[in-house]
Amino acid sequence: MKAGHLLSMVLILAVAIAAGVASQRFAISADWTYGHRNTLTEASQRVLDSLGDDPVTFTAYIYPGPQRDTVRTRLARYTRASRYVKLTFADPARHPDRMRALGIGTDGAVVLGYQGRTQTLTDYSESSVTNALQRLSAAHRQWIVFLTGHGERAPDDDASGGYSALAGVLDAQGMTTRTLNLAQAAAIPDNAAVLVIASPQQTLLPGEIRMIRDYVARGGALLWVDDPGQRYGLAALADDLGVRWRPGTLVYPDYQTLGTGHPAMALVANYPDTPITEHLTQLSLFPFAGGLAATETHGWKPAVFLRSTTRSWLETGALDRASLVFEPGKGDTRGPVDMALALTRAMPADQTAPSAAATPDQQRVAVIADSDFMANGHLGNLGNRALALAVFQWLAHRDAQIAVDVPKAPDATLQMAPARIRLMWWVFVIGLPMALIAIGLGRWWLRRRR
Repeated sequence: MKAGHLLSMVLILAVAIAAGVASQRFAISADWTYGHRNTLTEASQRVLDSLGDDPVTFTAYIYPGPQRDTVRTRLARYTRASRYVKLTFADPARHPDRMRALGIGTDGAVVLGYQGRTQTLTDYSESSVTNALQRLSAAHRQWIVFLTGHGERAPDDDASGGYSALAGVLDAQGMTTRTLNLAQAAAIPDNAAVLVIASPQQTLLPGEIRMIRDYVARGGALLWVDDPGQRYGLAALADDLGVRWRPGTLVYPDYQTLGTGHPAMALVANYPDTPITEHLTQLSLFPFAGGLAATETHGWKPAVFLRSTTRSWLETGALDRASLVFEPGKGDTRGPVDMALALTRAMPADQTAPSAAATPDQQRVAVIADSDFMANGHLGNLGNRALALAVFQWLAHRDAQIAVDVPKAPDATLQMAPARIRLMWWVFVIGLPMALIAIGLGRWWLRRRR
């Protein structure tokens, strides 16, 4: 064999070995799916990054077979995104005691572990896995306490105006909703991460107002969502926060062009640059919203995070669609109108926050001039769900998870008009089979004539 041929064979062998070694040590992948569905969304990546360097383990108790390949593919987006995420498989037949202890059935499940806490998963979609990571990221479940007893919106109310859908969203993020009747409890729980006042319809008792004001004075986080009209005894709380409710209901005169169906359906498309809204991109819808004004007081620093457009105004008269005219002489106020305020201040050095979830150096309060946008009838509209979740995440000091709400793939379902469905039925169920039969009969007849 000539020296040149020998050298070529050695080089080819060396290149083959080098390629094999490189393929084991390095990997290159590309996601060409619409919306990059095989890659973690930015929202999930933020949750993963917030977990730090502590290991995240996926232990799949699944029998050997095709199901393991499915699980491996679904969870690969997490293992690729962080070197601290590991996936291992365990044969259920070898761990019967562990299966019984975890309550895992014959179909198997994946146990997600982080810092000694675990979650059992049977749904391996990104939204399900990311929500589980969010729940594990907190050392304890944070309590979101809703004030009740005065006609407020409640987290256990399934009606259109209730907040049961919101409670489900918060529970998926590791936040437990509770109701609180101050007349019965006579105190706000020390483990309340956020106190929610959602549009009371009756006047609060002086003792109840005092307890709420004391809670805020001690550094408690508060979400106050209310509608145009009376404050039912909470004017003193508004003074403490440096918040003034402006008269009137927010209207959009071009509601027919927008397609909202009513002039009092306010739309927000552009959000001010705040920690709450920095990741929000969808429109939000606010039925029968009001306006707010703020002045720095008691150390609070206000930041507007929802604002209407210049074509809107606060209407102080009747909301008659046929006669809506801007009349400043009658008290109407031209937009843009501030609709929501995020208030922050330094925590007093000699006081501690009643919530274990609050940081020791900053207190947070959010006031929104609309309580309908989070109700069951509107939470699913446009970007309302993402906005509501971002507000609660910010109040609970879960900044790394603000607006983490994994969207569904836009092309996962096919919706067609009834006429087109009928056309496809005639083409594929009747036309195509009949055409194939006709072609077959034609070929048979031609062969018979030969």
